[in-house]
Amino acid sequence: MGNYRTKLSRAGIKEVAMNAGKRSRSNPEGAASRANIKRPRRGEVNFLPNYPLGETKDTLETMRLEMVEQFKRTSIERDTVLIHQLMQRTFALRREEIVNSGPPIAELKDRWPGLFSEAQLYTEFHRITNQNLPHSFYAALDKYTPLLLKLYKKKKTGSFAEKMEEVIMAYNVQDKNNITAARTTALAGLPLYLKEDSSEVFKTCKDELEATQEGAVALVAVVDEAEVPAGVPFETHHVSIVLEDQVVMSHRSWTDSLVILFGLIYALHLSYPEKLSGFFEFIQVVLLNLDDGRKQLKPKLQSLRNELE
Repeated sequence: MGNYRTKLSRAGIKEVAMNAGKRSRSNPEGAASRANIKRPRRGEVNFLPNYPLGETKDTLETMRLEMVEQFKRTSIERDTVLIHQLMQRTFALRREEIVNSGPPIAELKDRWPGLFSEAQLYTEFHRITNQNLPHSFYAALDKYTPLLLKLYKKKKTGSFAEKMEEVIMAYNVQDKNNITAARTTALAGLPLYLKEDSSEVFKTCKDELEATQEGAVALVAVVDEAEVPAGVPFETHHVSIVLEDQVVMSHRSWTDSLVILFGLIYALHLSYPEKLSGFFEFIQVVLLNLDDGRKQLKPKLQSLRNELE
């Protein structure tokens, strides 16, 4: 396999070539063989593709600049078909920058504004994973929501049992025909069931200015104080999606904002928030079936998965 990978690297296959040049007998000054290894994660089927046939870095950069100019126009004046074509054509250049360099979010917003457009973000997720993110997410969530709510109601012991009971009580006074309320309850109760602290990621505030509060990764829901029973944002004015201390996108719905946040994590090659890693892995493996190749999940996730099957 080592010889095979060497041949692939020399042939210019980027997924292999980016990890070449590590320390070896013939290259004693190189980086350690296990240092800063770049590899696909979380079901990324198009992790680091080569440039399209006939294109170079310079030609793709020209396309990128043309795409940026489109986003400087008003939404009515933009040529959405052209933007889609340019985003598709420059996918390899974009992935090369994101995976190899990991630039700050502010720089990515300037260079690739399309990634912070909801439609283009979902298209980018499809390029990376070959999945329709909102369709797959909500289809699985609606399948598992009744089962999750039953499990939550059975949660009578443990350090999070009291908080879980408050969440269920808040849901019980909602309109049972409101599918959004059920979805929100299923997602908001999941960290409690997994014994994770969601307070640093899922936040609420009454003032829109507070939505810019610091946070590496956060969803900040702007609500009326009386509309946050048990901390579950059933009704929101809007939800701000925060990455690296700045609002990058916003949406009216809390559940839709969560889907967008998950898409951004993939598109920008980010790590899951440490304190909610189990929550996001549940979305990845159980809801979206994006298995990253691990033979076994963490015990608490595997136990929940078994309960739902």
